[in-house]
Amino acid sequence: MARMVKGTKRYVFLRGKAENEDDIVIDIFSKKELDAALKNGRLTLEDNIVKVEVLGRVDLRKPQKSKK
Repeated sequence: MARMVKGTKRYVFLRGKAENEDDIVIDIFSKKELDAALKNGRLTLEDNIVKVEVLGRVDLRKPQKSKK
């Protein structure tokens, strides 16, 4: 798994099921990789692309303390 640094921006590509029942496609790109994919025709402007910024890490192993 790639390590993401706080403040890093990534672009998530989402494509749903096609009429011929192909699977859902999900991919993550940096800005440079996104531009190359658009240039090569791998993506089109009609595809769903979501911009995500990493805000920080969350430790999911520790239970959250309840506020009493």
